[in-house]
Amino acid sequence: MQNIVEDTNKGRLKATFLDRVVGYISPKAGLERVKARRSYEAASFGRRTKAFKNASSTGPNLEIAQSFQTLRNRSRHFVRNNGWAKRALGVITDNTIGQGIRPAPVGTGNQVKKIKAIWHDWAETTACDWYGKNTFYGLQQLIMSEISEAGDCLIIRRKVMPDSNNPLPIKLQILEGDQLDHNRNYRLSVNIKGKELPGYARLGVQFDDEGRLLGYWVWPQHPYDMSPVIQTIASEFVPVEDVIHPFEILRIGQVRGIPDGVAAFMKMSDFSDYEDAQLMRQKVAAAFAAFVTGRSENASDDPLEHMEPGIIEYLNENETITFSSPPKADGYSEYSKKILQGIAASYEITYEQLTMDYSNVNYTSGQMARQDTKGRFRKLQYNLIVPQVCVPVWGWFMEAVQITGKMLIPVVCNAMDWTAPKIAPLDYVKETNARIAAISAGLTTWSEVIREEGRDKDEFLEEYKRDMEDLKKAGVNFTSVQMVPPETKIAVNE
Repeated sequence: MQNIVEDTNKGRLKATFLDRVVGYISPKAGLERVKARRSYEAASFGRRTKAFKNASSTGPNLEIAQSFQTLRNRSRHFVRNNGWAKRALGVITDNTIGQGIRPAPVGTGNQVKKIKAIWHDWAETTACDWYGKNTFYGLQQLIMSEISEAGDCLIIRRKVMPDSNNPLPIKLQILEGDQLDHNRNYRLSVNIKGKELPGYARLGVQFDDEGRLLGYWVWPQHPYDMSPVIQTIASEFVPVEDVIHPFEILRIGQVRGIPDGVAAFMKMSDFSDYEDAQLMRQKVAAAFAAFVTGRSENASDDPLEHMEPGIIEYLNENETITFSSPPKADGYSEYSKKILQGIAASYEITYEQLTMDYSNVNYTSGQMARQDTKGRFRKLQYNLIVPQVCVPVWGWFMEAVQITGKMLIPVVCNAMDWTAPKIAPLDYVKETNARIAAISAGLTTWSEVIREEGRDKDEFLEEYKRDMEDLKKAGVNFTSVQMVPPETKIAVNE
């Protein structure tokens, strides 16, 4: 025992006198005493760790299977009935999608120009929507909103005949995640192109025995929005090539998504109760009352029953008035701000974005907050929406274009060829000068700056070229001023 625990300076534990006594009587017990001092406190058990009683090593899909329906229902409840949840959802959707994440395909000039024209006629009109309500950018908003609120959704490729309103033989149908049959959760074989493939379904997602994704079990109608006449319809298998299933992946092997902000659900529920209690306190405080004491039986038949401004009332000799002391409602603002900061953190947005309270924000703090949330929104854009939605949809689009014979050579539009919406600067002059300096120093490219502005480089150049020609024809000239050090005087030609 003493050889094992000699000195901490030698990388070993130092045994106390009591450790040595216990070790002499019971070597095993003595060793356990010494080892306990090297364990993590957070891994201990006792009164202080009772909050971890539900912590377990549950796998990602079993964990989700036990909770995701309840979390999805509660998330929708909060969005419908809680202004903070509704605002958080709007912040995430608007900052991630904005006016739309747009393609910037790569190819020769003529190819790009032609494919953009076809894309415009299909994706930038309601022709792409199965329900004929949204453009592709409107569908992006709907998809992001559904992922944030419910955890996931489905995009189904519907094959149709082209017509005067739709130049391509496909449409996109967006379904809520409820239509993915989570009861399909067992070993299950599927028939694909006449071949029986053994495998298993996990929460409605079909895999083969090697874990390769094969497809999805989809209800033809929303299972909680059907009339009693059709509630016996079973879910149907849809192969993976006709389905896109976007969601934010939080754990390795995860097959379904969970809503945003689940860590704030208890806080929001408790905060709603707190606000109701505060409202009741204010109502009680507003019910100001006075009590007349010492009234005798021979008092006037017209007693004082109410008070109003300017009233003069004479009391009997033995009567006095005692005013009530209504409860105070102190600390509401401070407590509310702390709770709302926690709610905002759970949704990974700032307190100011959640509450629209910018009274304590300066340029520096605004920039720091902007950088934090910019990283979050960029992650949703380029790790979720672009690779899981935009790129697969472009693949479907390109396949449909080739089928119709409009273009036989595919035009590439990979993950980095999509342009996210511009994030508005806090100080346009400062940030513009910083970009000019970065371009001049070779730390970034002009094209990268244009993409950060939410523009397509080729479209920008075409528009700029047309503007310059129009200005030249009109006889209008603009002077381009290069950024120079502040102390330098700029000479202007008369």
